[in-house]
Amino acid sequence: MRWFAMLLATAALSACAATPPPCVSATTPPANVVYLMKHGWHTDLAIPSAELRGNMTIFQRIFPGVKILVFGFGKRTFMTAPVHTSGELLIGPFPGEGLLLVTALRAPPDVAYPNGILATLNLPPDGPKNLSNFLWKTLKTDHGTPIELRPGFYAGSIFYRTETRYAGSRTCNTWTADALQAAGLNINPAGDIFSWQTMSAAEHIASRTCSIKGNP
Repeated sequence: MRWFAMLLATAALSACAATPPPCVSATTPPANVVYLMKHGWHTDLAIPSAELRGNMTIFQRIFPGVKILVFGFGKRTFMTAPVHTSGELLIGPFPGEGLLLVTALRAPPDVAYPNGILATLNLPPDGPKNLSNFLWKTLKTDHGTPIELRPGFYAGSIFYRTETRYAGSRTCNTWTADALQAAGLNINPAGDIFSWQTMSAAEHIASRTCSIKGNP
């Protein structure tokens, strides 16, 4: 059972390495919402750029004119390089340096990620500010500037260093649930290491949840 649990956690981590490329058609997203996106074993948060507050507004300057920014947390070694051996898979669930992938979208998330599952969540009045504070605390910064590691795999994406570390009990999905809880949504991140757990919790409070043709 221990090996089985490790393999499941590894599968969750491996999925954190892949993010579909964004589309380019423009639209204006609604205000005061956050999108939870599920891609197989991985979840991301998509946030309208206009909803960023405080220090996080720096991303409005880094990605000028972009409507939506996607934030995805994961383990650095899995986010930036493919897994080649079984040994690399087995060490996946062990703690390691975290990484945040920021991807700019010029299309709504359900268009940019047509094979994902999307939940649209209304934020409370202080939600954008509290969510922005959570994201900023995740990032490693230098004199108020997020520390860039390298460009992402797709145009309009950048890997950033984080203060938050990855662990088998703190996956990309746990981080996503933590972010939603920090935003003031009624989600308990305890035990949320798999994407279906985070998505299931979000569906109970989503103002609108829709499944996009693709990953179940």
